[in-house]
Amino acid sequence: MREDFLHYVWRFKKLNNTSLKTVQNNEVVIKDFGLYLGTEGPDFFNAQVYIDGQLWAGNVEMHINASDWYAHHHEIDPAYQNVILHVVWNNDLSVVRSNGTEIPTIVLKDYVSKDVFNAYHQFKLNPQYIFCEDFIKQFNSFDWLLWKEKLMVERLEQFANRIVKELKQTNNNWEESFYRMLLRNFGLNINGEVFYEVAKNLPLKIIRKEQAHLVHLEALFLGTANLLESESEDYHLKTLQKTYTYLKQKYNLKQTVNTPSYYKLRPDNFPTIRLIQFASFIYNQPFLFDLIRNPESVSRSNYLLGATVSDYWQTHYVFGKEHKIRKKTISQSFYNLLLINTVLPFQYVYHQQLGRDIIEEVLQHYQSIDLEKNSTTEMFQKLHVSVTSSLDSQSVLFLKKNYCDLRRCLNCEIGIKLMNR
Repeated sequence: MREDFLHYVWRFKKLNNTSLKTVQNNEVVIKDFGLYLGTEGPDFFNAQVYIDGQLWAGNVEMHINASDWYAHHHEIDPAYQNVILHVVWNNDLSVVRSNGTEIPTIVLKDYVSKDVFNAYHQFKLNPQYIFCEDFIKQFNSFDWLLWKEKLMVERLEQFANRIVKELKQTNNNWEESFYRMLLRNFGLNINGEVFYEVAKNLPLKIIRKEQAHLVHLEALFLGTANLLESESEDYHLKTLQKTYTYLKQKYNLKQTVNTPSYYKLRPDNFPTIRLIQFASFIYNQPFLFDLIRNPESVSRSNYLLGATVSDYWQTHYVFGKEHKIRKKTISQSFYNLLLINTVLPFQYVYHQQLGRDIIEEVLQHYQSIDLEKNSTTEMFQKLHVSVTSSLDSQSVLFLKKNYCDLRRCLNCEIGIKLMNR
């Protein structure tokens, strides 16, 4: 037995989850299995589960034996304090958090059939990235081009659903919705939800009132995100703390429940830097929604998102620790991510609702952006699929997640064509 089998069962939902119970005899309903990162730290990030009717959001950790929790010294690692569910094969020991509370535990073998167990071992003997990988070369380049464009349109519709949902929450306020989703994407996967909470607690109307003062913007974003709580004697920290205390009382602001994470992040992705970059961007871009109103602005230049951080942050990643001067401008790759995941989808939905068909322009923009490099795009390239732009990479990512992983082969143009042959 290996731990990757547990990951497999959880990732692909190969368990009977209709009557789950913890070893503590609590009823469990899984709302979201979480994101498998495949890195150090808890196995599944940002899961959501109901335990006896109470919704919990956090991380899921898996072990062959429950006692592995202590064998791996998780009890002294802060990264594991947000684990809401412990999934094990053998429950040989009760596991508690640092505060003494017992972690809810599921014994996975009670909910996995022998067929799944045997199929997994057969799968490991004959590994396949996707079911059709031995035949995918038969799908010609022209068919691929048409299929990838269809997939990209599906992807945009998926984005559109999220944007429409956001618009409902803001009473159809396009600028507020764009502001929230843009700030969320500044936080990437790790801090996206916390940054989104910052945006909700710090409405755009307040940002506009303080937009002429960069220090005020820095104080508002960092303070709302709980990043000014340090007791350091750093002079800039003291200035921002005083400024935020005043603005918090002035606007009756709330801080986020959660604090952004630094865990596993490169310094350029530290939440302090991303929030400071966003503050600088807002300071230099008074008409935020022009990025959406004017589609041609994207292809003209990227200076709108190329704001430089203030002098203090050119020599700091966190308060009180100085380093050599670095401009810390937004990189081209990060700018591309913002275009791919926020700006272009908003343009598509906004102009669509105005009755303007700009799908061709949006697809051309995706075609002009460099591809995203990750394990999925690399694997499709190894299978001799042409992946050279963000349109290609977004398409194959969508294909893998929404077709291949879900075994929807007969809903896929490739699968249908191969089956017809």
